[in-house]
Amino acid sequence: MSQLYTSQSTVDKLLTIFSSLFLAATRPTRHLLAWLLIAQLALESAPSVRCLFRQFLSKQTDASLNSYYRALSNGLVTDASIRQALALRALAIVPEALRQEPILLSVDDTSIAKWGKHFDGVGILYDHAKHDGKSYFNGHAFVSLTMSVPVLHENAGKQQIRYIAVPIGYVMSNGEASKLTLACQLLDEVMPILEKRQVILLFDSWYAKRELLALALRYPNLNMICNARRDTAIFELPTSTAGRRGRPPKYGRRLKLDEIPVAPENYPYKMDGYLVSHRLVKTHIFGDRTVHTYVTLSKSGSCRLFFSTVDPMALHMSIAWQESKTLRDTSSKLMTFYPLKLYKLRWGIETNYYEQKMFWELGSYKVRTKTAIERLLNLTNAGHALMKILPYEDEKLSTYRDKSPQELRHALSQQIHKEVFFATLVSKAQSSINSSALLKALQVLAWGDGQAA
Repeated sequence: MSQLYTSQSTVDKLLTIFSSLFLAATRPTRHLLAWLLIAQLALESAPSVRCLFRQFLSKQTDASLNSYYRALSNGLVTDASIRQALALRALAIVPEALRQEPILLSVDDTSIAKWGKHFDGVGILYDHAKHDGKSYFNGHAFVSLTMSVPVLHENAGKQQIRYIAVPIGYVMSNGEASKLTLACQLLDEVMPILEKRQVILLFDSWYAKRELLALALRYPNLNMICNARRDTAIFELPTSTAGRRGRPPKYGRRLKLDEIPVAPENYPYKMDGYLVSHRLVKTHIFGDRTVHTYVTLSKSGSCRLFFSTVDPMALHMSIAWQESKTLRDTSSKLMTFYPLKLYKLRWGIETNYYEQKMFWELGSYKVRTKTAIERLLNLTNAGHALMKILPYEDEKLSTYRDKSPQELRHALSQQIHKEVFFATLVSKAQSSINSSALLKALQVLAWGDGQAA
């Protein structure tokens, strides 16, 4: 496509890596989509396709703008296949020594404000995070999945386990299917890949509903830890009916949250300033399954309710190796409360939202159709995810394991611009009589370094 495409260049290596996400497509389509990702790295942003084309792609490839639009809408490339490819790459960085450690999945939704009214699926949404009296806005809602995988990290000369939160992808919520249905769809895409792993699903109280829970309970290797609404019906375990006539009850006496001890002296454990109480219960949303319930009490007196299907004593996890002090410092007597500590790892999905919106311009898309919007978001997400994965795939990039993915993107952007300069310099030096073309190439390098700075 250009003089950048050489066997030893960074661009060529990135083309190979990015093309592997679209194996079902033809080779030209794979390269077009890979070039879109390279353009995002080079410009360190994800503006519109037209902007990527004008500022970078038109100068480095021979393809037209319409070629990139057609590649985005190619039927051989599906968003599900991109998400599954990312999930496989995330699993591949797990060391052999950590194959028995649990894989954590987090599902949540986020929203993106849009000024226009002509986008597919745009509507009036509510943002609970705003407290300025303007909580309603025009935009899109998306459901996403994040996979947290364990890797070995050296800290003070000791090998410790760190969980890397890799964003897998997005599905747009446009009214045709509920967010619960979309969450089930994402779960069905990755669970076949994880059938031989111990998997724990983390989600907040909005997703603690029977539709998602019923699907999750079908997978024998999948457990759940979730926050729940305070008014969720919880019951004591049924008492034995041996020697009495009639069918034994499924549930015991209904419990109110206020009936679970809230006095500090009744809480055997304290975590992050919260007093925590534990009890085995049954609920309607989990069916006949006995679940662990945790009630936390804050200093202000407010209570929160959590459920877990994880049996703490059956958890295959190397606790002493954990990098997080919260996870590492747990005695055998307090293992009952360990699932509540694991719930804190759900915050990785929120961090991914922040990074993608703040540094990757996730909401800057200008395409209007639902298919194109989802494809562009999943491509942007793939670029961000690979910046987290590559330091563990390539030993040459291992110095970026302790740094944010934006720093690796910045380093790759600088390298891409240098290769642009030298490729242009060699080409023009061989064909130009005067120095105007060489001066123009130097201007391109100066502009690239300015953009990187």
